[in-house]
Amino acid sequence: MKKICFVALFFLSGFVFASYAADEKLLLSVDDAVKLAKENNISLKRSEINLNAVLRSKNHSWNSVSPTLSLGASSSVPLDFLTSGDQESKYDASAGVSASLSLNLTANLYSQIISAKNSYEQQKVSFEDAVRSIELTVRQTFFGLLYEKENIKLQKQNLEIARIQFENNRTKYNSGRLSEVDALSAEVNYKSKIPTVENAVTVYENDLDSFKQVLALPPEKEIELTGSLDDMLFLEEISVDKENINSSAIRALELKIEAAENSVLDKRFSAYAPVLRADVSWKNQYWYLGGTEQYEDAKASKSASASLSVSIPLDGILPWSSKNDAVDSAKETLKDLHLQLENQKIDVMRSVDSELRSIKQRQSAIKYSQANIALAQKNYDMIQEAYNRGAKDLLALQNANNTLLTAQVSLNSEILALTKSILKLEEIIGVDFCTLTK
Repeated sequence: MKKICFVALFFLSGFVFASYAADEKLLLSVDDAVKLAKENNISLKRSEINLNAVLRSKNHSWNSVSPTLSLGASSSVPLDFLTSGDQESKYDASAGVSASLSLNLTANLYSQIISAKNSYEQQKVSFEDAVRSIELTVRQTFFGLLYEKENIKLQKQNLEIARIQFENNRTKYNSGRLSEVDALSAEVNYKSKIPTVENAVTVYENDLDSFKQVLALPPEKEIELTGSLDDMLFLEEISVDKENINSSAIRALELKIEAAENSVLDKRFSAYAPVLRADVSWKNQYWYLGGTEQYEDAKASKSASASLSVSIPLDGILPWSSKNDAVDSAKETLKDLHLQLENQKIDVMRSVDSELRSIKQRQSAIKYSQANIALAQKNYDMIQEAYNRGAKDLLALQNANNTLLTAQVSLNSEILALTKSILKLEEIIGVDFCTLTK
């Protein structure tokens, strides 16, 4: 009995521990969040299914050269023999087997294999773009949530300062050392900040739920984000080697150009290349003559044949033919893609320069915001001291506090904008994220 109780207690404690572990808060760094998203994101799993399907088509792209093989069997008995019931009547019957094999060889087989390979490469680039897009979203959202957390912290600090002012002023009013107007003003200032804090918390929780969905985590799962925006305060000047830019947009267009070149070749094959056809057939048939008593009089007939033919299309030489038009259309598509590629390279360079200028401006704004915070903090401390001595009124103190809060929020906003600009630049030039901040 004791042994049974011990085993039951063991399993019960294991269940309780498992339940506790399931409810335990999950600590996530930005790299942890990226890893979770890559492993669990639904849209990425769907993109991977499409990639696998295209890979299968690539691996089997030669299957059009597979021979057509057929095998048949037949037999026949006269209908009057089956319905007469006279087993002694004479009849003719037959039975046989046959097989045939056909094979077509065209020059288009080569272009089909190249096309399948190119389609896979394009789908692979598309999948890699999807992975990078998810990672970019996760990183931007993660740092956005850190900003919102810091904003909640600042707003709560501001609320606490307003509460302390309200409590102090109420005490002064009750002791007759402060007017009722100043006491009411402090109360209004305090209570007006409560909805601001509640709104900041609501926005954060809603955005956190959306973030969990990207990570494929259940809404009820508690997570805690680790890290700080302050890590971006000490960055050196960001630079980019424009000779080694690996833009996915440029790569995608280059693959489209390869596909278009192959399409021109395929249209030419269809218009001018010969088609080789091989056929092999075999047949073995028996005839049974006279009736069942003459079963041994069966006669056999065997036949086999093989043929090889070559056909050459001639309509492609006609300048007005549909096949000739198809070749010209494929060439025009190729020219258009070359123009798109040229324009895309210019656009990428313009985007890189734009982001670099934005990053430089953000870094300058951060330095200004840091100096502004130091000044606002000194001003607030001086006004608070003067207020305690009765040399400044409550309105001056509240204004100084609001100025300090605005400076702090502005700094965090600039840090977030800088972070997103760097991530965007890394996406444009095709390097691993966080490469430029190492």
